[in-house]
Amino acid sequence: MMDDALTKDGIKYMIARLVENASEAAKESRADKSDMLAAGRRLAYYEMLDILRTELDVRGQDLREFGLDINLENQIA
Repeated sequence: MMDDALTKDGIKYMIARLVENASEAAKESRADKSDMLAAGRRLAYYEMLDILRTELDVRGQDLREFGLDINLENQIA
């Protein structure tokens, strides 16, 4: 069994991947507004990142350090 401790760097890496995927999903959704699957994917990424941003903020973490000092509403939603 692999012992993978969840480190701060690991969390940063995962968030960076989510932000990248969310940006791509938003771009695809904007390109074809009739594609409901793309719109749902975009919303799902927004919701995940919003939860992460809120939880980190409540815990007094620096959002910039985690790459979440972005305006999710304008960039993703």
